Amino acid sequence: MLAGLIRLLSWLLVRDSSSYVAVPTSPVAKARRRLDGRRLRYENVVSRIAWWLDDRLGFGRRDEWLIGFVWFFWLLALCLHHTGTDFLHFTKRLGAVAVSQLPVLYLLSLKGLNPFALAFGSSHERLNRFHGVLGRLVGLLLVLHAACYNYFFVVAGIWPRRLLDWIVVCGVVAALGLAALGATAMASVRRASYRVFFVTHVLVALMLPLLIFFHAPSVRIYLIEALLALLFDLGVRKLRSVHSPSTLVLRPDANLVAVEAPVPPHMLRAVSASAGSHVYLSIPPGSGRSASGPRALDLFDFLYNPFTVAAVDHQRASITLVARVRHGPMTRTLARLASSTPAARKVSLTIDGPYGSMARQLRHLVAWSPTRVLVIAGGVGATFSLPIYRFLREQLPSARIRLIWSVRGLADAAWASDAGLLPEDDRDVQLFISGGASAPYDTADTDSAVEMRSLRQASSPRHRLGRPDLETIVDDVFRQGLEEPVAVLVCGPAEMAAEVRRRVRPWVMLGRDVWWHSESFGW
Repeated sequence: MLAGLIRLLSWLLVRDSSSYVAVPTSPVAKARRRLDGRRLRYENVVSRIAWWLDDRLGFGRRDEWLIGFVWFFWLLALCLHHTGTDFLHFTKRLGAVAVSQLPVLYLLSLKGLNPFALAFGSSHERLNRFHGVLGRLVGLLLVLHAACYNYFFVVAGIWPRRLLDWIVVCGVVAALGLAALGATAMASVRRASYRVFFVTHVLVALMLPLLIFFHAPSVRIYLIEALLALLFDLGVRKLRSVHSPSTLVLRPDANLVAVEAPVPPHMLRAVSASAGSHVYLSIPPGSGRSASGPRALDLFDFLYNPFTVAAVDHQRASITLVARVRHGPMTRTLARLASSTPAARKVSLTIDGPYGSMARQLRHLVAWSPTRVLVIAGGVGATFSLPIYRFLREQLPSARIRLIWSVRGLADAAWASDAGLLPEDDRDVQLFISGGASAPYDTADTDSAVEMRSLRQASSPRHRLGRPDLETIVDDVFRQGLEEPVAVLVCGPAEMAAEVRRRVRPWVMLGRDVWWHSESFGW
């Protein structure tokens, strides 16, 4: 019921904000409208509150902290309810309340069939941060549960002997698993080795219900629900996945690997209907062994990396994915497979998707009908931004839409030129080259060099050296129309997204109508 009310409220706000109101031509009338009524409009107040809630507070966003505190005190109240002065009762209640949250915790993590995503009209990616919040709360309650029980054992004088009981052993192992999960979930560890976090996460998620099943028989119903939800989601994703004989092309001058994957008609239709969607890519054991050896065989069973669909080719019934080669096993293996033969290499890959809520959000954006749209991309973030830009060009022909793309070198944009995503005569597309004008392809007589020389000659007025001045770019868009609604979409490194948000924030707080979306990724 709550989810339905929230969705109804969101629909009403979108409908209200999309209604057309004539803007007076007189500057005096515009100023009077802005001072007397516009800042008091309900939707502007709501948007400013929403923006304030989405601000970062160091570790997490403000809404995560607020919801986390409220839910924690609610769970703590449940732990204290009718326990009186019975310390042992309170200790058991801590564990029971924590375990009761596991079904919700597991449901929030699902990708294939996430009921919360369906109820709130959101996506797994947006809900995953609240999965992290609830996971920390569950971990905190279980730590308190373990600490209180150990204190009780010490006071009762049975601590060493009690730890050897089978029930307690299961609890201790579960606690160690949670400690490992918390340690690997730290941002520094995830940046150093995301696969360590991911594999630990999956193993603990599978083992934790089994350990607590024997540790606390009274809460087994919650464990069965959580485990069934996880296994059902894995089964659905397995059935939805397709095996595609994909073509891999390595661009060593840009350290990029492009994947062209033929997909069945139903997946092609779903991807075409959702610009900015992504799929999960996995390397089957047979394909991974040739590049990584037998030791990588077990690891690839745990690896499903997300990749944004950069282009859709209806004639070839294929999708194109582009990834920068980094230190992770997935992109390194794709690069090795692509470079193992001089020509383009065909490799069997497993594809699951599409995922994401951009189709729904773009429908809302089109209904909102912004006058100006600013799309900003950094590096391979253009795999998201370019399809969005093309979609908005078609759906909002009267809007002023501008695309800013920052790359290290011209070679980083070659894949977009090959896919026909970078129109040569579009003056609203600006390419900023932060790595300078010189590049290895300038002296090499290769296909890539020919392509890039053609790209540079055809559209050189749009090229600028250096990083984009985001403050100036954002301010120029907002200053061109004091009352016009503006949409800002950004996809790139987290630092770029944060910088753009800082520049947009003052305009939101002044009462401007802003539609904001950030599809950021980390280095």
